[in-house]
Amino acid sequence: MTYDDNFFDFIVDKSTIDALLCGDNSFINVAIMTKEIIRSLKLEGIYMIIYYGKKENRIFHLVRK
Repeated sequence: MTYDDNFFDFIVDKSTIDALLCGDNSFINVAIMTKEIIRSLKLEGIYMIIYYGKKENRIFHLVRK
């Protein structure tokens, strides 16, 4: 993404993580996406995820370093 660091107050992910997890290199693509979200989200910002899958299948991508 071409946004500056700490740019957004709020980011909404409406099933993007679901779509990425269905494709090739899914874990790498989700890691790239979450890295960009963290980079572009303000320190006190909110990342809201709307997804179809089970929490147990998504949480790994959100708690890893």
